[in-house]
Amino acid sequence: MPEQSTQSKKLQWKWIGISMIMYALFYLLPLILLANVAGVLASVWLFAGVIIISGVAGFLSKEVTILEPAIAGVGLVVLFGVGSMLFIPRQINIGGMALGTVILSVGVFLLSILGSWFGERAQKLWKHKSPEEALNR
Repeated sequence: MPEQSTQSKKLQWKWIGISMIMYALFYLLPLILLANVAGVLASVWLFAGVIIISGVAGFLSKEVTILEPAIAGVGLVVLFGVGSMLFIPRQINIGGMALGTVILSVGVFLLSILGSWFGERAQKLWKHKSPEEALNR
């Protein structure tokens, strides 16, 4: 019988930071740029981008990182929400904006969990095999 690890898994802050940078560069920046040019594409990227970015983060990490991309995604949503309230001049409905931020945070958290789970599954299937084994599967 294989020996079970007695250590509990701790959060990997490094991957929270890396995921936050990935979200900012490859999710938020294209979303901002696409919003004015191609609204439909931006709407698709709003959902698919979270899954893809968290999946890539889960795939690239050596350890199991499922919560880390989700925490980074929620952190980015909160930072973006606070930044919007502070720097966009308009009459702000703080209650409505706070509720929207909470709803968006929950959605991003769940989509990130899904994406990072897919990334970990892909890592398990492809990364630890030789190219010949991966092709024969």
